Amino acid sequence: MEMEESIIESGVKKSTSVAITGGSGYLGYHIGVSLFRKGFSVTLLDLMEPHPDYYLDLEEGAQDHHHHIPLSPNKPTKKANNNNKPMLTLMKVNIASEREVERAFALIQPDCVIHCASFGMSGKEQMPSAWDKTEEINIGGTKNIINACGSVGVSSLVYTSSFNVVFGGQKIIDGDESLPYFPLHRHVDHYSRTKSVAEQLVLMADGKISNPNNKNKNDDGAVILRTCALRLAGLMGVKEKRHLPRIVEMLPMMKFTYGYDNGGYVQFVSLANAVQAHVKACEGLLSSPEVVGGQAYFISDGEPISNFWYFKPLLEKLGYSYPKLKIPMWIIWTVTYLIQIAYLVVVRINPKWAFTPFLTPAEVYKTGMTHYFSSEKAKKHLGYCPERPNEVIFDVAEYYYQKKITERNKKSGNDGSNSNSNVTSDKIKSYRNKILLVVCLLSLFYFILFCD
Repeated sequence: MEMEESIIESGVKKSTSVAITGGSGYLGYHIGVSLFRKGFSVTLLDLMEPHPDYYLDLEEGAQDHHHHIPLSPNKPTKKANNNNKPMLTLMKVNIASEREVERAFALIQPDCVIHCASFGMSGKEQMPSAWDKTEEINIGGTKNIINACGSVGVSSLVYTSSFNVVFGGQKIIDGDESLPYFPLHRHVDHYSRTKSVAEQLVLMADGKISNPNNKNKNDDGAVILRTCALRLAGLMGVKEKRHLPRIVEMLPMMKFTYGYDNGGYVQFVSLANAVQAHVKACEGLLSSPEVVGGQAYFISDGEPISNFWYFKPLLEKLGYSYPKLKIPMWIIWTVTYLIQIAYLVVVRINPKWAFTPFLTPAEVYKTGMTHYFSSEKAKKHLGYCPERPNEVIFDVAEYYYQKKITERNKKSGNDGSNSNSNVTSDKIKSYRNKILLVVCLLSLFYFILFCD
């Protein structure tokens, strides 16, 4: 089957400079590596360095002769290395500081900015106690990015958005970009609310006239900022650090399913497909801004699947059985709100006692309610072509299986005290999760029996 030809023609200069916020994160780092390998000069903006596991990905990529890509902290991307080649650079920048962002952009002089940085996506980051930080980074940071683009004269801005800007618990089948934003006051989590506000700020900035003294100017001497937003499904991939470790830790407790329509039909996006979409959006804004500018695009692997069925290969590879018991949504809803109340009480008593919730209300929506979208617009405008739909979970399952074997061998090779210590730690985590779930269920039954 031939891929549909996209509107965008290839015409991006290979000397192009790109800055990526959240550049040390799983998605941002791999976008940077992909652009670097295509000949772009890339600067990763973050407060932390990339996880060491990501460097291993490069060392394993011998097929394209990039065994290791060194990072040069706090050096301008546009300066060539000794071989006169583009550089992949790491620069420490706090996007919550407008001054730091503007100084970084002035130094880098990027042609395009890819804004991946965000906070509050899952777990305890979604709790109300973290809402101030979520707003500071997701809204305040985005405003700083937009303002810095204007003052420095950046011509292109790609924003990493989310399905959640239009989804808030309602059933959506094959939705497209004509759907309205979900009302802000009806979101159950601040992450979705702030991502929606941030996306709207980015798209409203499309066509903004910037500093006329910069290189990216048109014939009238003005610099026009063009923007677009990529609304991503749940990101999955080998060595992903935000969601998968938590999911794997909860697998022993996965004794039931929940949700409408046989568990809720949803979509995921593999790392490779998410990276592909960002690279093509960057190239699209630079080469065909009249097509891509001001647009939002849904990005996923394309094929909807039951949320629980998606993780079946991971369950079975690690020796667990697929759950047969199905619990009504209202029970799960009540339990998650009880967990949220318990979290707030615990944190108020002692912030050090903060724990990662079993589930949050927003996560119940995302996993239990059918919602999926069409990527046809991205395919037509960007040439987006998702590969291996819903197959990356098999790679993830193999990775965690091999990791489990390696850890088991290490424990057997260590002295008894270290082995016992590791086992004890694992048991404590398991007991903690089970106790928390039991307490919430007991509270639920008490609520049912004694409250009107």
